[in-house]
Parts: sequence; structure tokens; C-alpha cells
Amino acid sequence: MFPPSPTSPPSQRCLRHIFVLAAVALAAHAAPRPAPAEPFLLPSEREGSWTAPDRQLHFAGSLAIASSLRVEGRDRADALALTVGIGIAKELYDATLKPRRLGRGVSRKDLVADVAGAVAGILLLAAFDR
Repeated sequence: MFPPSPTSPPSQRCLRHIFVLAAVALAAHAAPRPAPAEPFLLPSEREGSWTAPDRQLHFAGSLAIASSLRVEGRDRADALALTVGIGIAKELYDATLKPRRLGRGVSRKDLVADVAGAVAGILLLAAFDR
């Protein structure tokens, strides 16, 4: 289709513009749409309770990692930072790479359990150091 010439009647130019706009709108409507984006943070209703088995695993895992780091000679700040970093990395995995069928997103409650477990592991070893 050629652009309207300047000598075409205004009604013909207008019809051509309408036709082009309609074709663009139809093409945009028919184009495949990306899947709706999933939220980065899990909605609070999908996180479960504070005492869910997953929270207990986060707490126990972080306690074990932090206390192991202390036994191996890391200072308290390093052990806490490394353990919380591992917990954050796990949550980033949950938000980005976890299979969609299992539900993606970062759980704030899991992060709190990670921090609590790391602190508990450090305090446990501090009690034995006395």
C-alpha cells in the first residue's frame, strides 16, 4: 500500500490512515503476550504459619551453618553474615529459579527464621566458649 499522495482527496487519506491504524491495532492484539509477572515477594497468605515445617528447617539449617562456621574459627560477625547471605541466596533461588509449579517468591518469614537460626547458632557456641 502506498502512502496517500498530496493530491488525494482528504477523505481518501483519512480512510488510509484509519486502515493503517486498524491493521496496527489488530496486529498488536494478535501478538503473543508474555505470561503475567509473578511477584518477587510471596503474598502473606501464601507464606504459611510461623511454625511451619519449612521455617523449622530454615532455623535449624542456619543454626547448623552459623555454629559450624564458629567452630571452624570464623568470628561472630563473619558467621552471621555468611549464614544470612546463604539464606538470602536461597530466597533469591526461590524467587527466580524455583520451578513455577512449586510457587515462586521470597518468603519474609523464611528470612526471619534464617536470621534467628544464625543468631541462635552463634549464641549457642558463645555459651560453650565460657
